Amino acid sequence: MNLMDYGFIPTMMPENENGLPARVTAVHKERYALVCEHGECCGRLKGSVYYGGGPASGANQDYPTAGDFVLIRYNPSGDSVIYKTLPRRSKFARSDSSGHGGDYAKTIKEQVVAANFDYVFILSSLNQDFNVRRLERYLALAWQSGAVPALVLTKADLAGDYSARLRAAEKAAPGVGVYPVSAKTGEGIKALSEYLKPRKTIVLLGSSGVGKSSLINALAGRELMAVQEIREDDGRGRHTTTRRQLLMLKGGAMVIDTPGMRELGMWDVSDGLGGAFDDVARYIGRCRFSDCRHQTEPGCAVKAALQEGALSQDRWNSYLSLRREARYADDKAGALRDRRKKGKEIALYAKQLKKADYRHDACTESFTCKVCGRLIAPEGAGSQHRNHCPKCLSSVHVDDTPGDRASLCGGIMDPIGVWVCKNGEWAIIHRCRSCGELHANRIAADDNPALLLSIAVKPLAVPPFPLELLEESLDNGK
Repeated sequence: MNLMDYGFIPTMMPENENGLPARVTAVHKERYALVCEHGECCGRLKGSVYYGGGPASGANQDYPTAGDFVLIRYNPSGDSVIYKTLPRRSKFARSDSSGHGGDYAKTIKEQVVAANFDYVFILSSLNQDFNVRRLERYLALAWQSGAVPALVLTKADLAGDYSARLRAAEKAAPGVGVYPVSAKTGEGIKALSEYLKPRKTIVLLGSSGVGKSSLINALAGRELMAVQEIREDDGRGRHTTTRRQLLMLKGGAMVIDTPGMRELGMWDVSDGLGGAFDDVARYIGRCRFSDCRHQTEPGCAVKAALQEGALSQDRWNSYLSLRREARYADDKAGALRDRRKKGKEIALYAKQLKKADYRHDACTESFTCKVCGRLIAPEGAGSQHRNHCPKCLSSVHVDDTPGDRASLCGGIMDPIGVWVCKNGEWAIIHRCRSCGELHANRIAADDNPALLLSIAVKPLAVPPFPLELLEESLDNGK
């Protein structure tokens, strides 16, 4: 058997090394399925290399995964010995945190799911399981891997008119091929042939039941994987893949299948975020100040793009969310500090709620406005509740529902509009700078009237139609 047919390149072989190269085709706990020049075989890790105690023992090798190239001492009558993992040209990794409490920072680590692949097929079904935010997470990881991603939207035969979901996927993945397919009817399968080249490897990623096994069978033209029926309650297939494995297709291309992942952690996606959010990245670094936080700083390119509509608020919010998540994987100590800080904040809020429930009780606390810096007293509000600064009308995102003090966001909430309640009372619409959430707060008796009116009449400054049409309409009404 020629290992080059499995993607091996002679330059991968280390100098002055006499071991036999092999590729991992499946992982079975502590036993590995391999392919080498002698054909298929099985192997186990050399304990002193992979499990030894510290650098002196030489235990510094990455644990092999599906797609890895390794060096073995071949045993024709039993398990071969795997003693070296060769450098990876691409990999898909996620954070694997198995600890709790104080052990969190020690136990969070990189878990490599697949290695040495050329393309990443990101699968999402077109039925009710379709989720744009999940696609964005997978795309960030795919770009970070070093391979070329493609979106494969499965179960097109069950989706009816899927044009809106197709447009949403294309918008979430600028510059990435998007392919609606049906493994059952064959729709769109032929369009994937450009990726199915000999000696090329594709990794399939997607949630449980998204149709990876069915797609593999459609690409192979035969039954390679077991397939379960679609559940009627949520339109998802039952999870069938139980291990990571590499499969050779009839035309010479290879596919790495992975178990569906219910939750996908982020691991080192600093470069991947730039690829997945190219429409956002083009504004990062173009601000007037190099340390711009994209909040209140003047000359902020991101804020200008949001205001002009060149960048959507949803995409910006998704970018911020994934960047925060990636930060946890990148800075374990910082993640632990944040977890403890949030725990203290929750305990503090719980303690405050025992003393007073602002959903029902009067709030008598003074505060310093985080925007204009003025000290605000509760007197003068004209009600028992003070929920924003009367000078600049700004607020802080501390509530999930009015008065519960349960939100951990803490972002500045800007006044963006005014609406009138059924009883004729005015309310200010606030939008959080950090998470984009909208809240409505009753106006207070001492609110800045000029600023309040300027916000209320803002839509009239730029009407959606020429004012001449209004004049004509009034004349015709006579």
